[in-house]
Amino acid sequence: MLNMKQSKLAQACVGVTALFGLSQIAAAQQPLRLDEIVVTAQKRSESINDIGLTVQAMSGDELSAQGINSVKDLVKVVPGLSYANSYYNTPVYTLRGVGFYENSLAAYPAVSVYVDEIPLVFPVFSSQAAIDVERVEVLKGPQGTLFGQNATGGTINYIAAKPTDEFALGTDLSVNEYGQVDGSGFVNGPLSDTLNARLAVKAAQGGEWQKSITHGGELGDQDLFAARLLLDWTPTDRLNVIFNLNGSVDKSDPQAGQYFNLLPQVPGAINPGLTNAPKPGKDNREADWSEANPPRGDDSQYQTALRVTYDLNDDVTMTSITSYIDFERDQYNDGDGVNGDSLEFRMQGELSSFVQELRFANSDDNELRWIVGGNYEESSSEEFANQYAGLSTVVSNLGFPEHTNDMFLDTDITSYAVFANGDWDATDRLTLKAGVRYTETEREAKTCTLDTGNGFLFGFFGGVSQAVTGSPTPPVFNDDCITLDPVTFQPGLFEDTLDEDNVSWRIGADYSLTEDVLLYANVAKGYKAGSYLFTNASSAEQFEPVVQESVISYEAGFKASVLDGGMQLNGAVFYYDYKNKQMRGKLNDAVFGVLDALVNVPESEIQGAELSMAYLPIENLTLSMAATYVDSEITEYTGVAFNGGIEDFTGSSIPFSPDLSFSAAAEYSFEVSQNWEGFVGGNLNYNDDTYAVIGDVEDALIESYTVLDLRFGVRSYDERYAVTVFGQNVTDEWYYVNAPVLYDTQVRYTGRPVTWGLRFSYRM
Repeated sequence: MLNMKQSKLAQACVGVTALFGLSQIAAAQQPLRLDEIVVTAQKRSESINDIGLTVQAMSGDELSAQGINSVKDLVKVVPGLSYANSYYNTPVYTLRGVGFYENSLAAYPAVSVYVDEIPLVFPVFSSQAAIDVERVEVLKGPQGTLFGQNATGGTINYIAAKPTDEFALGTDLSVNEYGQVDGSGFVNGPLSDTLNARLAVKAAQGGEWQKSITHGGELGDQDLFAARLLLDWTPTDRLNVIFNLNGSVDKSDPQAGQYFNLLPQVPGAINPGLTNAPKPGKDNREADWSEANPPRGDDSQYQTALRVTYDLNDDVTMTSITSYIDFERDQYNDGDGVNGDSLEFRMQGELSSFVQELRFANSDDNELRWIVGGNYEESSSEEFANQYAGLSTVVSNLGFPEHTNDMFLDTDITSYAVFANGDWDATDRLTLKAGVRYTETEREAKTCTLDTGNGFLFGFFGGVSQAVTGSPTPPVFNDDCITLDPVTFQPGLFEDTLDEDNVSWRIGADYSLTEDVLLYANVAKGYKAGSYLFTNASSAEQFEPVVQESVISYEAGFKASVLDGGMQLNGAVFYYDYKNKQMRGKLNDAVFGVLDALVNVPESEIQGAELSMAYLPIENLTLSMAATYVDSEITEYTGVAFNGGIEDFTGSSIPFSPDLSFSAAAEYSFEVSQNWEGFVGGNLNYNDDTYAVIGDVEDALIESYTVLDLRFGVRSYDERYAVTVFGQNVTDEWYYVNAPVLYDTQVRYTGRPVTWGLRFSYRM
């Protein structure tokens, strides 16, 4: 099996080499050089080719040209990165097979997202991270020393376009065939000799692309407005202050799933509304949802942040980063994929997070470059859901007159950390690196399932409790907890605290074989803090948390500039050794059968390799490719399977970890007139098979897919105007990125169908 997987990577690399093997043409031309890319992957400004880390960086112009408008769009251009939509509409990012599939607002991710090194602590904060971008940097592998205790998979760091002392403005406006209109713009310039400002806005309207197979309704309407104001104040040569105020209101429709599998939660009679429900075909547009109560969203978020940089002397700089984010949600979701009430819910929640970082660093000119500092985080959330499942087998077989319940989860998190990092130039060619971080995190949770006031739930659970204990159950009133304690079988509130600490570290070496070739090796240990499940639970056993996971990573790679700088080749091999990997699993509930739960997998491992290339074979032609091979395996875990049986999962793959992912891009420009050039370009993205649950279950298979995007147009040589015709998924590939099951039905969340559109850009 391993040899077959390795052959896929070898075949991809051979194919790419053949596709891009134009070195003989290049040799006959005047040498062409790729632009140098400067990144802040180690919280210093450095050339991407001079740092021994696996980093992929793209400019804002490249992202815009390729239609990369959000974090989830990055999967098109970053191999190894995957995005999954959850039934609570909470995004899940996985990198090199490392992710954390959980729906609650306050679940820490394994892949952290930052804007200007300011952490967007939870995934729901990241929806508008991509507004007015200078570049994005994707760091692969554990980043626990400089970027916090939860980046076991990697870090996505957006760099916002900064204010300058020259007046400028720009706008981008696009419309697609489904009527979606997207607009963005910025205005930039000085307010005084020491103060510059930049205001950026983004909006989207329309675009219903999903279509019901029963009632003909459409879904997918966009209704978004976001804005960011940056103020850059430099009163002296030593002091710089950047103030960031941003916010968004997003009332866009949540996506509906494609129903494809009936999995009765409670054996017995099945409501005809489920057995007779039609299933969509292999068409990205087709889906279904409740005609009476369609999905609709209402998210709002605002953030204030302050970054202060002060040179204490000619060698040492102090940096302070302060941020506060507040997020609110009121959303109706349809989780069953049918035109009925098998599973509908209203999600309401509030989430806030305060973060403070203070660090000190010496200048880049020293042989020994160091950074020391500390972080503090205080976050809290209140989540509430009303869930209705009138067609479910719970109603059919357990005697419920109806199945309506409420549930809530309140979370309070406090985290402290101190860190240090150093790079030492031992010789002109050899740099030794080391970093360490100590972190302490406390998470308090209160949660339960509530009686809604009609007495149905209390009557049922009170009867279960009395049948087990032989004693009458104390009365439960409106909005009281009915979740049963697994020991006493008494209904009540679940309260718990996770108090965890850890030491993350990294050691490594960079060796300059020549001026154009860098070799590097790193060993690192990272951690991700524990978490609680937000769900409807009959037994408090389902609320038991996962504890912190840890990973030791081993990575070695190279970065080579060849053909006089006209080609960049990067490669790496890696191995991850996981302990207590956090995953979404199952448990057997005595009342409701097989239910979701969070589980710690004792032992698992991931190994793989990466290869990337950027190439200028001839003038005006740019080519790039990247491929990631991942072999993930659970090496120790016995638990509840997808169908409720007890299973040894040794040898199973980790969910959302395709063996091979690959991307390629090309663009060619040509003269149209003295002032205008034409261009044509495209992006190809391939992802291998993977699974949505533990156990390599065929029902939860996410099939391999290939997506091709194309674009062509004209732009002025002075870069003021551009008109682009774009096509996304031009082959109309039917594909999906998740296949979850909740209650009785299993759905697929599909990608977008073929979409053509027109974009106009202006810069002054």
